[in-house]
Amino acid sequence: MELLDIKNPRRVRFILKLFLFVIRMYCWSRQTKNKERMVAAVFILPAILLLIPSLTFELTLLQSFLFQAMLAYGIFSIVWILKRHYRVATTNFIIYTLLLIKVNGPLDATLNIRQGKEELSILQFNVLATNTSYESTVSRILQLNTDLLSFQEVSTEWAEVLATTLKDLYPYHKIASNGNHHQGIAIFSKYQLNELEVHDWDGTLNITGKVELNNESINFVSLHTRSPTTKQRWRHRNSHLETVQDHISESEGEFLVLGDFNTVPWDNRLLTFKSNTKLRDSRKRLTPTYPTWNPFVAQIPIDYILHSEGIGCDSLNAVNITSDHKAILGSFLIK
Repeated sequence: MELLDIKNPRRVRFILKLFLFVIRMYCWSRQTKNKERMVAAVFILPAILLLIPSLTFELTLLQSFLFQAMLAYGIFSIVWILKRHYRVATTNFIIYTLLLIKVNGPLDATLNIRQGKEELSILQFNVLATNTSYESTVSRILQLNTDLLSFQEVSTEWAEVLATTLKDLYPYHKIASNGNHHQGIAIFSKYQLNELEVHDWDGTLNITGKVELNNESINFVSLHTRSPTTKQRWRHRNSHLETVQDHISESEGEFLVLGDFNTVPWDNRLLTFKSNTKLRDSRKRLTPTYPTWNPFVAQIPIDYILHSEGIGCDSLNAVNITSDHKAILGSFLIK
């Protein structure tokens, strides 16, 4: 009984206050409205991590699934309404709305298609180096019959197949490869390609040049950033985007940037890249592209056709061909 020794009144008062505090908290937590407040707090804490800017590697990975989190909060809102827990439902709906704004905010307004005069159709596709469905892939590409093709993960085998089967319809092309089959890229065009160059930027291959569309000369970059599965690869991807940004800033004229960026539209790094280059995303809606073996609601958008302000995008759609990525097919007009 030394703990409650009356000769130590400070200790006694402290124990009694602590005991009363515990009792009060227990009684407080038993009230229905306070139970709802505690449940609401449980949903608010992860929402904060989803809504703050993706400035770190950990936040970037977490926020890659912002769309899925948004759907979850929307479903929870309905569930709590049906259970008549309106405080929790309101909290979830507010978070759902904020996530909806963050997901859709990066989708850019684009040049009105009627302002353009020269039309260009583009297919952007990561073929997957280990994909062996050569015949069906090429057959689908020829069926789509677009003007400009951008490919990633072009292995030695894919390079030979594409060069052999597409050369008649696409006489202008460039293939860049190295020892890493997953880093090979290629560009094919019905229109003449000039000033073609292969760049090794931050250990990653890129193709730059100009596509000559009648009297218009349009700059382009075809790229494939590294997947940011580790902090080092995340830094490498960010450095790669900064190098591409510098190249664009040193060039004049309209620009197209095509490729697998391995990031989502709301990633802070991509938002900064678009802001500094004044490029716009062709997306009119989410249009997820990876991975195709997941259902639609579990996919994320990581493939892009970015364009400068003098280029208008009439439409952009995802096309399922044979890879773990969907291709994206866009129709553009040049102002």
